[in-house]
Amino acid sequence: MLDRHYLAFHQPADDDKVAYTVHQAMTDYWTLHGAGQASADAIRARLKLVNRFIDHEIAIGVLREPVLPTVLDAEWLMRFRKWGTEIDPVTQRRRDPETGEWTVSTRKRAKSTVEESIIQLKAALRFNVKRMEAVPELKHLPRAAVTPERNFRLSLEQIAEMLDYTAEGDPELSPAHPARLMPLRRYLIGAICTLARPDALYDISVRPDRQQWHRDAGVLDLNPAGRIQTRKNRPALPVTSLLANWLEATEDRLVCHESVFEDDEDRWVVQRPVADIKKAWRVMADQFGVPVGFGPKLMRHSMATLIAQRGVSQQEIPLALGTWCCPRRRGVT
Repeated sequence: MLDRHYLAFHQPADDDKVAYTVHQAMTDYWTLHGAGQASADAIRARLKLVNRFIDHEIAIGVLREPVLPTVLDAEWLMRFRKWGTEIDPVTQRRRDPETGEWTVSTRKRAKSTVEESIIQLKAALRFNVKRMEAVPELKHLPRAAVTPERNFRLSLEQIAEMLDYTAEGDPELSPAHPARLMPLRRYLIGAICTLARPDALYDISVRPDRQQWHRDAGVLDLNPAGRIQTRKNRPALPVTSLLANWLEATEDRLVCHESVFEDDEDRWVVQRPVADIKKAWRVMADQFGVPVGFGPKLMRHSMATLIAQRGVSQQEIPLALGTWCCPRRRGVT
């Protein structure tokens, strides 16, 4: 609170502006603005990636401390893009809930992820314009330039086969494979019934303090209590009978892992929320011939296409997707 008070009222002198660093700009942006946003986790991850790259360049002698905004130019952006997409991989560590063993996997970082970090850095610099001599001109690439065209959609038959797969598993892998696919099955059910984005699906909870599932009204609010709505609006939707059955069988988060425990004649199920279902999705996607690059969000796009083909109006679909906004903002009706 003291930091926020100081930053809000302090008027930097010329000497302060000359010595103001990129690290300070990102920290001050986070303290005064980013930490209070609904997308705080994403903001932190993007700024962390920029910070890691700057530390990397300091370690190899390309940059020297203090790192001032004047060093951020087109050449620096080129180095950042190459490092982020080709040199520095994304490392994921996962623990098997059954065996307790850890597995480590790596993959290349998406170009769009790097560009989002550049956009976040630009926002941090603009936010602190009064604390520096000048804001460097950084040009990020548009989404169309870093994201391939995605026109693949799942058919109704493919979605049905995926549900069968999550229920039956792959007998060649393990007899316990179906149980391990429970989070993926719950994700598919949620995606089919709500058309929600992945982050919203992971957030669905039946806990009373979350105020999401209004059982008597038959409504599910994808935006939990206390979370500020962003431009990626999370709507309140009617609950289908299928989804209601799954919510009734849920203790907290809809997307969760289930473990069955038995003691003499007693038998109970323990549910544990999961961070994501990307690994299980990739295995299933390979088996069903889903093109590389299409993650769990494909369910949202596929369901929107299917209901459009069945005559749902172009006014209702954006409402369900949470993409509709006031006509004054987009100039549409």
